[in-house]
Amino acid sequence: MRVHQTLTILAGVCVVALYAGDVGLSARIRAAEGHYGRLLAANVIIPQRRAFATSHPGPAGTVTIDRVDARVSIVEQVATTTLNIALSNPTDSRLEAELVLPVPDGAAVRGFDFQGAGAEPSAQLLPKSEARRLYDEIVARTRDPALLEFVDFNLIRSSVFPVEPRGTQKVRLTYEHVCEADGERIDYVLPRSESLDYAVPWQIRLTIKSQRQLATVYSPSHAVDARFSHKGRVADAALRPGAEREPGPFRLSWLVSGGEELTATLLAYPDPKVGGGYFLLLAGTPREPYPDRPPIAREVTFVLDRSGSLAGEKLNQVRGA
Repeated sequence: MRVHQTLTILAGVCVVALYAGDVGLSARIRAAEGHYGRLLAANVIIPQRRAFATSHPGPAGTVTIDRVDARVSIVEQVATTTLNIALSNPTDSRLEAELVLPVPDGAAVRGFDFQGAGAEPSAQLLPKSEARRLYDEIVARTRDPALLEFVDFNLIRSSVFPVEPRGTQKVRLTYEHVCEADGERIDYVLPRSESLDYAVPWQIRLTIKSQRQLATVYSPSHAVDARFSHKGRVADAALRPGAEREPGPFRLSWLVSGGEELTATLLAYPDPKVGGGYFLLLAGTPREPYPDRPPIAREVTFVLDRSGSLAGEKLNQVRGA
């Protein structure tokens, strides 16, 4: 009799323990969903990296990113970036997807839209703390730790949208942020993956408008072509042919003319692996001629160190320039 009572009591304790454990687990799940707002869609689209199929139940297959067209309009320091993302569904099933987009600090969503029927699309901006939790969740599901290269950025997360079987879907997202300035230099950054296996072609075009003359435009990350108009107050820049698949964040810097004087800035890249690092001096001269002034004779001297890393082919390149 005592044995039976003991077993009954132990069974009751086990039931209570299981119930408490289940309540605790449910609370943690609800807390986690509260952080993210909802569970991940069957396909997560990160244009700067790739498309991922998550592990929870859904049709087999992964949405493919075909190309990304970036159009950037910059007025003084305010940049409006519009990404047109072309997706395709290679399967015979309808797939659901959501967009996850790393963006710079201070970014604000200005628009999100996709083609086709469905609920009205929306997008929300997540701070870095929430973005890190979401990255960790995606990494845990997809086993792609390269995503953690975006942890220093804020994050835009869209609502779920459909991609029809054997069909295509175009998604457009627009965000706005203020570019950083250092003296007369202004810098624009479009976050993208450093991974060499990233093969999605990007078309990037930018228009810069300023009330002051633009002394020069330069990209330290990619090859670009730039042309000036409106007496040097407007500049149009675009990736050169062949640079569409080059990985890494896209960076563009421009100098605002200081008037009649030479405008210059110094970009430093500390790196202990190469003797402390290196630097880039970016300079621009006034664009408007001064016919009432006599020309000033100039002598430019280039000093080259022919030893070490500059020897050989690199020295021939300098001579050819």
